Amino acid sequence: MKALVCSLSLLVASTGFPAGIISQWNFNSSPPDSSTSTGILTPSVGDGTVSFLNGITTSFSTGGTNDPASSTDDSAISTTHYPPLTTSNKTAGVQFNLSTVGYSNIVIRWDQRTTSTASRYFRLQYSTNGNDFEDYSAACVSQLDSVYEAQTNSLAAIAAVNNNPNFAFRIVAEWESTALNSASNVYVTLGGSYLPNSATVRFDYVTIIGTPLPGSDTPPYIDAIGDQTIRVTQSTGPIDFTVLDAEDAASNLVLNATSSDPAVIPPANITLGGHGSARTVNVTAASQPGSSLIRLWVIDSGGKSNSAPFTVAVLPANTAPVISAIPATNTLMNTAISPLAFTIGDAETSASSLALSAVSRNPTLVPNANVVFGGSGSNRTVSVTPASGRVGVAPVTVAVSDGTNTASWTFGVMVSPSSSVLVYEPFDYDDGSVVTNSGFFWNNHTGTFGECQIVNDQLQITTSQTEDIAVSLPGGPYARNLGTVLYTCFKANFQALPKNTPDYFAAFVSGSSQIARVYASSATNAPPGTFRLAIANASSTNTPYLDDLNTNTSYTIVTRYNLDTATSTMWLNPASENDPGVAASDPLTPASVSSFLFRQGSGLGAAILVDDLKIGLSFASVTSSNSAPPPPIPLNLQRLGNNVMLTWTNPAFTLQSAPTINSSFTNIPAASSPYTTPITGIARFFRLQAN
Repeated sequence: MKALVCSLSLLVASTGFPAGIISQWNFNSSPPDSSTSTGILTPSVGDGTVSFLNGITTSFSTGGTNDPASSTDDSAISTTHYPPLTTSNKTAGVQFNLSTVGYSNIVIRWDQRTTSTASRYFRLQYSTNGNDFEDYSAACVSQLDSVYEAQTNSLAAIAAVNNNPNFAFRIVAEWESTALNSASNVYVTLGGSYLPNSATVRFDYVTIIGTPLPGSDTPPYIDAIGDQTIRVTQSTGPIDFTVLDAEDAASNLVLNATSSDPAVIPPANITLGGHGSARTVNVTAASQPGSSLIRLWVIDSGGKSNSAPFTVAVLPANTAPVISAIPATNTLMNTAISPLAFTIGDAETSASSLALSAVSRNPTLVPNANVVFGGSGSNRTVSVTPASGRVGVAPVTVAVSDGTNTASWTFGVMVSPSSSVLVYEPFDYDDGSVVTNSGFFWNNHTGTFGECQIVNDQLQITTSQTEDIAVSLPGGPYARNLGTVLYTCFKANFQALPKNTPDYFAAFVSGSSQIARVYASSATNAPPGTFRLAIANASSTNTPYLDDLNTNTSYTIVTRYNLDTATSTMWLNPASENDPGVAASDPLTPASVSSFLFRQGSGLGAAILVDDLKIGLSFASVTSSNSAPPPPIPLNLQRLGNNVMLTWTNPAFTLQSAPTINSSFTNIPAASSPYTTPITGIARFFRLQAN
């Protein structure tokens, strides 16, 4: 690529009047269509025509950077099919016709891009009658291959082009011999062979400038206004622009406006304001998306006018982005959660441009900085790391924004103290729906969504609402014949006496059934103002406590459900599992367990405040105040000749056996540690079961 210096000149005589644009061609589409392969041939400023000479063909292509629209919709006119190598000198190119009435000191500038196989020499020619053309004094020489170069030529010394209604000029390809007054009578290129049928020359931002003549009625001046983008029913707000005139005071200039599409921009929605030379325009869109070309006209007292066109693109109403559900999740203390996948999108904004943010409702457990996003486009992930040594539930709200509107989803993050604690729930949420405020850690089981409430960091169970809520057990559903025993522990404070007829308010969920139900009722044969609790495997046939309980008193309720035997036990304020409790007496077929629920309804007759729920795999895991898991109970095996000896250390556990791992385990009568059995017969499996 060659780089030579092109000698250009710009002369505007000092006359006391500012130079102004007489006409300008930027070739950009109006309204803009974001495509440089389309455009228009009408002037963007002023009046005039453009034509093409000697059979050259044209199309639209990318324009130069001098055009203010270069970042949006900058087009240029691209020409090709110039004459053969040695014919038709200075006859092929582009021609512009316009009036210079009221102006002197005419200057012509344009941007030109020449490919390496096109003629590097072009000549500006001018005409005072629109038909006969004379050469400008110097040829225009392209210095760079396929790069836009500014060409500027002053006609200020040529009086005949001033104040001329028939002014015209051409830009035509020239042989080297006439351009340099030497060399060959051929078209010479920047490099390579001359290819008139494929080489291209582009022209852009053709501008004719002049100085208004004293005493002449020149057209008024109006600023160019940039294209605007708004949404339906929105306004651009006041846009400042300037109007001037060489003869009239700016305050005497008249403005009006037109709209090319009244359905998109009604003319009545174009409001003109300001005074003197400082004017404003405010455009308000109707309710129909689209685009409209707005043209502002300024008219002087002599009827001369000028215009400033700009396009207003009207987008549909900005709808909020969308975000998919993020499921509630759980982890152990000091353990990060693997990335959770979710999707985002927006009707008007690309997914890659949407912004994500996160807020933890329990920053002590999950600091905001510990919520980290990944992924790209529509497919995103969120990773959560709990604070060291912390347990509980933290609702985390993930929000997606398009810059104007926001959508969000809240999901619960439970951090458990050990693998033996399946659910650790202190109910430390904002007042309101437990389902939504827990980030769907709790779910609606039956009844009206959102009724069950959190009040002062406690779960409120009432008689006037219908919503039952359930929490899924991590690792569930828990099946029978695996030696699983589930425990619950929670605090309950009755605000009033329950009804005489027992009704339950807490239970495990097995399919469509509720099991290990905790009942409450007023005691018919107890002191007035007291009530009792009871437990049933599956029905209201239950065993009441002998204790008479008082309202407005917090009691710790512990339950145990053995999946293999389908039996339920309950304690009140126990110190150990060996404390006296009550066992349900109604029969129940063993079944799997998936979740735990609290139940509302008029059958209970009393409001209850519930707090500090734990669900676990051992008595110690739900009653212990520390976070350490209970120590395992080892079952040791040692072969002694043809016998096997089994030993264990805790006499509170019973030895059981089964023929297969998935079959029912049964107690071995009178088995105690050490227990010896021969290695004969069928295979057997052994385990320890809590008494």
